[in-house]
Amino acid sequence: MSSAALIRLYLTEQQKVMEDFPVGQLDRLAALLFATYDSGGTVYGMANGGNAGTLDHFLCDFTHHPFVSEDKSRPLPAGVPRLRFVNLCGSPSELSGLVNDLGADEMYAASLAPFVGARDLVMAFSGSGNSPNVVRALQVAREAGAHTFAMTKGDGGRCRELADVCLVVPGSSAFPGQTGGNDNNFHFEDMALSVNHILVGLLKARVAAAAAAAAG
Repeated sequence: MSSAALIRLYLTEQQKVMEDFPVGQLDRLAALLFATYDSGGTVYGMANGGNAGTLDHFLCDFTHHPFVSEDKSRPLPAGVPRLRFVNLCGSPSELSGLVNDLGADEMYAASLAPFVGARDLVMAFSGSGNSPNVVRALQVAREAGAHTFAMTKGDGGRCRELADVCLVVPGSSAFPGQTGGNDNNFHFEDMALSVNHILVGLLKARVAAAAAAAAG
């Protein structure tokens, strides 16, 4: 198959993923995000591999984008509450130390356990839904009474039973690099960033409406 044909294949598959995307689950996640923000809770995010890098994008967007003016020329008034987002993947020093001391399966759980509480939202991204470090951290989050979300693909794995909301990215792929054990993985990772942008836009609209009501 030519490069052009493979490009068309990828984009056609991606379009199908978007057409079949579980909007209802994302809407439920938005409700959990709003509840966390309204209660002054913290959002924690975790993932492995390339998705861990995407969570740095989440950190930037969730922390700042909803809290600036529409033209980005100024921040919203200081009295507008901000959202705290913690990227559990963010510190190589912390993660390597926890892996060294406690093992890879415990690294996110150990980082999360001292701080997570009932007002918080813990978001997990695992293509298989079975990543041991993510599964263990979701167990810790549930024990603390926090809301839990997982984004997965395939059958959702163990995350499906541990998440209050589990968003399973639909589809299967014939594109090189995301077949076999990696089936649909590129599309999964693409959609993780789309989930970020959708949630940030929804939160921005909510924050702006509340700020306008308070000012008027």
